[in-house]
Amino acid sequence: MRFLIAGSTGLIGSALVEGLRSEGHEVVRLVRPQTDAPVDGIQWSPPDRLDPELVGGFDGVANFTGRSIGERRWSEREQRLVWESRVDTTRLLAEAIATADPQPRVLVNASAVGYYGDGGDSVLTEGSPKGEGFLAALVAAWEEATRPASAAGIRVAMTRSGIVLSEQGGALGKLLAPFGPRWLSPYRWGLGGPVAGGDSYWSWISFDDEISAILHLLLRSDLEGPVNLTAPDPVTNRVFIRAVGRALRRPTFIPIPGWAVRIAIGGELAEAVVLQSQRAIPERLVADGFRFQDTSIDEAMKDAIG
Repeated sequence: MRFLIAGSTGLIGSALVEGLRSEGHEVVRLVRPQTDAPVDGIQWSPPDRLDPELVGGFDGVANFTGRSIGERRWSEREQRLVWESRVDTTRLLAEAIATADPQPRVLVNASAVGYYGDGGDSVLTEGSPKGEGFLAALVAAWEEATRPASAAGIRVAMTRSGIVLSEQGGALGKLLAPFGPRWLSPYRWGLGGPVAGGDSYWSWISFDDEISAILHLLLRSDLEGPVNLTAPDPVTNRVFIRAVGRALRRPTFIPIPGWAVRIAIGGELAEAVVLQSQRAIPERLVADGFRFQDTSIDEAMKDAIG
């Protein structure tokens, strides 16, 4: 089968390309003309319209493009750029494949558990309500932007991912290297600990399970709508940080207060990506027959950074 991948040079997208090719599928990348390292594929430069003729004839499309949510402080300009790179770009892609001939059968679109906002100790399933704040509004609009595709009869699955365990990027990469170089991480020097009391839940998923779940949705599933991509056992950030310490063989006894995180990265960003509690479980994915390979936070963390 033939697949079109947007965001194919990112952490998730590049692994997804390799995963599809390893199963014998043809992959075409949707790339920006100004990509630093030129990549073969269909060139597209949002906010320009995407020609439907360029995206016809694919069996499936995966969209994992978008400006990093946590790389920079959330100024008004940064929030606008994040919004445009995810919401507006997704809408343009969905409109193009909706009028392509022939249409793809499936669109798997990136999403995030940030949809739920601060859920406290409540168990969050795909049926839980939307939370409050910029990130929840962003994710809701991001998912809504896929509507042209679903309205055209394309199966659309939205991957509400938790913290993907990879030190190469994402939330865990930022935690381990908050100031850039990895050697500056307080956790690598045994100078870190639980964040803001440690009671907030952090939903996580191993990198391998993240990619396997996306492949499942593309190739082996009929699921549509939101799907939580999180391990079955979310943990408090106290447990999560202890797993980081054991993987690095460093102590994690020095607590990091919430105010320090707010000063370091900005209050609104800190609340959305660090301090809020999200106890999300993969109810629909498990019911669909997906089997997780990594269900222990300690083992998964050792594989990620040990």
